[in-house]
Amino acid sequence: MADLFKGLERIEEARERITGSSFMAGVFVGKPEFDLLLPPAETAEAKEIGEAYCHKIETFLKAHVDPDAIERTAKIPEHVLKGLFDLGAFGMKIPPEYGGLGFSYTNYGRVLTLIASWSNILALTVAVPQSIGIAMPILLFGNEEQKRRYLPRVAREDLSAFALTEPVTGSDAANVQTEAVLNAAGTHFVVNGEKLWCTNGPIARFVTLVARVPAQKADHGDRSVWVPAREGHGAEEKVHTALILDMSTDGVTVRQRCQFEGCRGIENAHMTLQNVRIPVENVIGEIGKGLKYALTILNVGRAISIPAICLGMAKQAWQPTLDQANTRITFKKPLAERQTQMMRAGYMAANLFAMEALSSLVWHMVDQKTYDIRIEAAIAKMFCSEKTIQFLKDSQILFGGMGYETVDSKRVRGEPGFPIEQLVRDVEMYRIGEGATDILRPFVAREGLSPHLDRARNYFEEGLSGTQRIAELLKLIRFYLPWYVGQWRRRSLPQRLEMQHPKVRATLSYAERASRRLARAIFYAMAIRREALRDDQGRQNRIEAVGEDILTIAATTLYAESQHRTTGDATVWDLADEFFRDARKRIDRAIREIIRNEDARSTAVGRRALRGDYPWLSRGVIQRGLKDYVLKEKDPTSEP
Repeated sequence: MADLFKGLERIEEARERITGSSFMAGVFVGKPEFDLLLPPAETAEAKEIGEAYCHKIETFLKAHVDPDAIERTAKIPEHVLKGLFDLGAFGMKIPPEYGGLGFSYTNYGRVLTLIASWSNILALTVAVPQSIGIAMPILLFGNEEQKRRYLPRVAREDLSAFALTEPVTGSDAANVQTEAVLNAAGTHFVVNGEKLWCTNGPIARFVTLVARVPAQKADHGDRSVWVPAREGHGAEEKVHTALILDMSTDGVTVRQRCQFEGCRGIENAHMTLQNVRIPVENVIGEIGKGLKYALTILNVGRAISIPAICLGMAKQAWQPTLDQANTRITFKKPLAERQTQMMRAGYMAANLFAMEALSSLVWHMVDQKTYDIRIEAAIAKMFCSEKTIQFLKDSQILFGGMGYETVDSKRVRGEPGFPIEQLVRDVEMYRIGEGATDILRPFVAREGLSPHLDRARNYFEEGLSGTQRIAELLKLIRFYLPWYVGQWRRRSLPQRLEMQHPKVRATLSYAERASRRLARAIFYAMAIRREALRDDQGRQNRIEAVGEDILTIAATTLYAESQHRTTGDATVWDLADEFFRDARKRIDRAIREIIRNEDARSTAVGRRALRGDYPWLSRGVIQRGLKDYVLKEKDPTSEP
């Protein structure tokens, strides 16, 4: 586990420290700033633009897109992609001066949600070029020439993709092995390596490629910069760099279109690069900043695309689920009159409302461009993907056998072809893509631990003398004594109109107390576990889970207040209260278990299982290990 945390630290080195506003940064130290959860409201004009465009997209989808055919053929037809290009759907976030629509992130999320409610595969295909394709890195870090050359093309005619993952490098993005070596003339990089799971890769014209460039340090004004070493001579390090790759370049080979459990219509490539020549003018931003750029643009996918697609999928399933519950008769009663299904529907409704609230909040935050949303983005991605998985599985349970049968099979008998089994298969991808849940959890937890780890770093240094260690301990005591006392003092809520509603005040007051309890629990865990906490992923996961629930209950209650105030519909409080009730139980339990739990016992059993101490668990079957599933070449001399 130490390697995991060190790997995360190497990834974090590519980032800069939080410089913008971050609600979650305050939550982990017991000082939540609830004002940050009330960014300026969307203007009426912006909302009108988004809704009008959604109407255009809806008309197009209904007339020209057959989502069942995409699933059946595992292919998005060319005329569909062309139609979306003509509507500007691939340039929603590209400014008008570069051929795009210049939408806000909120409108971008709104449109993706709509598309995903018709076909999540199509929504993913539309999202990838705008979230992690070449558009975002060029917009954020590229030069004017690159913007004018490439942005109009990817807005109106050419798909793009993102090539970071490799066969031996998944979430450990710092371990990229693909190399780009500057040639002797200094005009091109020669690239060799391979990339895996490059969504849109087989049909993309351009790719954001992250590769390692042999480079050396050089002075540039008042700072040092990385300069590529020609043919690698004199290189001090191989640094991550982002480049624009034209997929038509010689040496680029798509070896395989990868196939998955679900998401059958996506085009996903395993590709190799052999002596591929990329002009130096195709470097995006600075040499050595590629990992930072990659992680920055991944935040867009986490904050906008994944939550929007998951929200669209859940909303797609909601009405058919209600219809099934109300029309399916068992033992002379509709399913909707059974307590089990009522409880299930209530849980689904509360979580769907919370997903919408959290997504809307994070989209508005991104629009302000003053927030550092890396933690909020990670939480939105995890929360929406995990809750949508459970939401769709609950829907499938309610459908029973009809939920396990394919669309085409049901339609043979004239049954409604609602594709719940496909949605259940597809949604697992969104738990994995753009940062798997089990990787993002310790990343978020690290933000909670970071202030303490940084402050105590000197105390835990090896080689300190007794006197030096005592001196460091006294420094910690001088800081933590008043800090700890402060964690028992209640802080007043902001005097904002939105926070005057009794339910809002009650919920946010609990969130404020929970934040201080979390901060104290982190402190206790640090004091008890000390440096061992770095490898204690059980406690890290609980730290993240508490922070996630605090953010989401705050977002949900403020969203309910806004909906009630603007529409007059008080039923929104049913959903906000139900989510709060459930989240409160999770928070209280997790905070207790940050301090005291039985993880050591489970870990010990798991460790013994992983080293093969229970061989009898494999008895009674035809035993096969992972390598036994590798296809062996057939001996040409053997009998057929």
